[in-house]
Amino acid sequence: MPGKNVPRRDWYHVSVDTLRGWLYLLLIVVMAAVGYFGFRYWSGVAVERDALGAIDEARVLAQRLQREPGLDAYREEYGRGWDSLQEARTAYERGDYRPARDSGRRSRDILQGVLDALANKGTAGEAQFISVQGGVEYRRGESGDWEEARSRLLLRSGDFVKTSATGSAEIMFLNGTLYTVRPNTLFVVTRTRTSTGAPGEQAIRMEYGWVNLNTAERPGKITTPTAEARIKEESEATVTYDTSSGAGRFAAYRGGVEVETRGGQKRAIAANQQVVQTGAVLSDVRAMPTAPTLLEPANGVSLSVERDKQVALTWEAVPGATRYALQISRNRLFVDNVIDVDNRTKTRATLALRGDGTFLWRVAALGKDGVQGAWSTPRELRVVSVEQPDEAALPAGDHLPPALELDNVKSYGSLFILAGRTRPGSTVLVNGEAVAVAADGSFTKTVQINKEGWSFVEVRARDAEGNETVRRHRVFVESL
Repeated sequence: MPGKNVPRRDWYHVSVDTLRGWLYLLLIVVMAAVGYFGFRYWSGVAVERDALGAIDEARVLAQRLQREPGLDAYREEYGRGWDSLQEARTAYERGDYRPARDSGRRSRDILQGVLDALANKGTAGEAQFISVQGGVEYRRGESGDWEEARSRLLLRSGDFVKTSATGSAEIMFLNGTLYTVRPNTLFVVTRTRTSTGAPGEQAIRMEYGWVNLNTAERPGKITTPTAEARIKEESEATVTYDTSSGAGRFAAYRGGVEVETRGGQKRAIAANQQVVQTGAVLSDVRAMPTAPTLLEPANGVSLSVERDKQVALTWEAVPGATRYALQISRNRLFVDNVIDVDNRTKTRATLALRGDGTFLWRVAALGKDGVQGAWSTPRELRVVSVEQPDEAALPAGDHLPPALELDNVKSYGSLFILAGRTRPGSTVLVNGEAVAVAADGSFTKTVQINKEGWSFVEVRARDAEGNETVRRHRVFVESL
């Protein structure tokens, strides 16, 4: 009726093109979500498969070794491999496939080293490389050329081994002693002779550097330019020597060590004790702090850069310790560390999470006199990023190439196992073949090269914009 307010309805006109655009956008979001979670599932399945494969390989090696004569000489190394296998099985059962894979590979490498050592008894070989990290070289005798070291390479008496500032290696001798060669070290593999001319004990002559060793059922020996250290069986020890100052350090973490200088001065060292050599003089035996017990986080924990932001590392206090050393590394040999400090006065350290990767951390205690004790058993933590890197701040068309890091390459004759990390979301090609990349950017690939001798493995990481990073790794192919 006139004069009365008539209610009106408001209508919004939406074009067909707009509706189509929204539908396309929704479809893209759904497909992206399905693709992301599908990729996460698929990459998880790949890691699970790798873990199961490594565990199965280690199990077969363990069973085979049980039937090998002479295993008693390598009982401790076999025990290490067996413990790593049990760790892998436990992690696999609780669904932690990445730690299971890493422990399984560690077990496989150790057990394969023991098997090779048993097979090489009676040959000209005295030792072999178990693992190599960074710059490590060897030389056959006094006049040979320096060559790049690789796992499973045999060493003979008279061979030299040298590590760079970022190099480290594990070497197993035929008597069961496992040497961990630290950076900036040079030594010669030696074997003494008995009075009848028969082969005597295995040893190394260290020119300079730092070596850790674990003996099995037989003792070990290290000589420096000014002293000799005899490490008892079932012992863990460290020997260091600096040529510029003539100073040396001899420490026992387990078992015992006997040290004698060229002048005839002697010292007997028990577990958690050390002596320091200055010139021709040995110090009195001094006690070392015990190894700390790590508390948090748990071994194998997975953290998110976006969710967690930071992580607190904690450990138990060691009686008599005044400060602590902390190391964080991307490799289990702890070379080229991300963090390496010895000034922690508290039993905790808070770290900001800056990037993806798998890290190992360990702690050692230092006493009032500055003497450092044994390192704790390392723990692993994984840092992942669920978001893609933000490059919006870069100028238009300017994108950073993806990062590409390669871990130590494991060789088994003509087979090579590569592992590394790149930017999440990137694609990886190894010798032109596509490789599965996990959500955190990690990847693993087994490559077979049939041509004997030196060759190259090419790894390419490519992001969505087509930017590439290329790494070429030199490998040596040998027939088994």
